[in-house]
Amino acid sequence: MSTTTPTQNAAPATESDRPQTVTAPSAWRSISLVARREITTRARTRSFLVTIALLLVLIVGGLIAASVFIGPDKPEKIGVVGNPALSQPITAIAKAGGTKVTIVPIADAAAARAQVADGKVALALAPGGNGGSAFQLISKDEPDATLAAIVRSAVSQTALTQALGERGVDANAVATAAAQRSTVTEVRVKKQNKDEGQRLVIAFAGAGLLSMAIMIGGALVASGVVEEKTSRIVELLLATIKPLHLMWGKILGVGAIALLQVLVLGGAALITGAATGLLTLPSTAISVFAVGIVWFLLGFIFFATLYAATGALVSRQEELGSASAPLTVLSLGMLYSVIFGFDALDTTFLKTLSWIPPFSATLMPMRIATGNTYPLQVVGTLVIMVIACLVTAWVAARVYQRSVLRTGSRVKWTHALR
Repeated sequence: MSTTTPTQNAAPATESDRPQTVTAPSAWRSISLVARREITTRARTRSFLVTIALLLVLIVGGLIAASVFIGPDKPEKIGVVGNPALSQPITAIAKAGGTKVTIVPIADAAAARAQVADGKVALALAPGGNGGSAFQLISKDEPDATLAAIVRSAVSQTALTQALGERGVDANAVATAAAQRSTVTEVRVKKQNKDEGQRLVIAFAGAGLLSMAIMIGGALVASGVVEEKTSRIVELLLATIKPLHLMWGKILGVGAIALLQVLVLGGAALITGAATGLLTLPSTAISVFAVGIVWFLLGFIFFATLYAATGALVSRQEELGSASAPLTVLSLGMLYSVIFGFDALDTTFLKTLSWIPPFSATLMPMRIATGNTYPLQVVGTLVIMVIACLVTAWVAARVYQRSVLRTGSRVKWTHALR
């Protein structure tokens, strides 16, 4: 009985027969792959595109409507019947009070009433009136208090000048002497920049966009983490990439989408504001917008890392609301600090609060917009915010790595950090 022995001269194994070594992708490649997946998955959804379209319509339409109703003041038309000498004093008094008026000559009182009734002029001044008065002030209903005061002052000034002239008194000399003795110099303890209002509005809009991005983007990060946990996809992903790469890829992907929204909406607002005349200094508006973008990125990173860690702590979408409630309250606190502090940015409380992260992400752009900050304060708050982002990133990384594979009951922060 013969036995078969293995041949000693077997053919060498080919390259395809040898075991292949699977090389893990580099850190940046892993992060970029996850980020690209988040961007392509979420940016193509119908809800994202519809939301962008609706917000664009609201912003552009709202600015156009604002330019019509609250845009640059148009001159008020005042009709004057039969006394052209009153036109110059009315215009001069209105200009001194900061009111723009246009004088419209009218033939008679009947025509004045018709033009007032049709809304062609706001007020009309005609000779005569009930009770033997020298003039009558014609208005559709209750006359505008400012315009009425201007007209009455002009009538009184003209009557005084005429009365002095009839008595041989040089009215111009009297007016010159009175003007010299009644000169008032304005002294303002706070420097007011002419474009401060526009800059504040832009910074305020940036704070609103940041709050929206935190609530929507942060929720997307957290819900995405929970979804991967419940579907067990995270176990497959972590077989090829590291947990931190997965976490940062998700944060950067959602953050890129949020930044894209801000750039699109903010750019549309700036273009529409400049086109409608609401923004008279576009270059200043762009610089304020750029400052807001820097703080937007820091604020989003601060919250997005914490939202990612929060998503890793829970295993069901139903638990995510209660787990992320503190972050929601904190983001609302940031928004409310700007809303209620809009006219009190120089108070000690808000000055102090603007140094504390994450409130500095919304308050500092507002304070920079007022022009009342100094370089050390801007740099100092920026450095503190960057340090705060690094701390939250470190905490979130520890929590995410230790909790993302845990299923079942909700993991506490203290247990995850131990």
